[in-house]
Amino acid sequence: MGPELSPYSQPPQAGFSLIELLVVIAVLAVLSVGAVLSTGRGGPEAGARSDMARFQSSFATQQALAVQGRETLGLRVQGEGLRRARLGPEGWVLADGGQAWQGRVAFSTPAGAFQPGAPDIRFLANGRTSVFSIGFASGGRCESDGWSGLTCTES
Repeated sequence: MGPELSPYSQPPQAGFSLIELLVVIAVLAVLSVGAVLSTGRGGPEAGARSDMARFQSSFATQQALAVQGRETLGLRVQGEGLRRARLGPEGWVLADGGQAWQGRVAFSTPAGAFQPGAPDIRFLANGRTSVFSIGFASGGRCESDGWSGLTCTES
């Protein structure tokens, strides 16, 4: 006769223990944190490139909101950053806070385009904008002729 089977016999253990799984997860977590920290921010030039990307995004958002909301909006370009503005019944109202620049920015408009109290870039409900040129520390530049939208180049 062969070996007897009892109803309470346990099969041999196979697989991983909970402790082994926790150790593997902890090692993977440490490696992923190290990988994220080693990528860094890329220095000041990466910040200047991100300035241009944030400006493009803010420009597109404000222009779309002006057209969809059938209202006049604006962007104030300051040395410390970019602020959104809205034309209210009593004049221009600047939004709280803003986006700080990571690098240097140079903004210019044609002579005679400056209006006291108005933001530097104005977005009309028909899709038109102010004429301007803005340069970033990375060497990139964005321009608008007021009709054809935003044109950006990187150098």
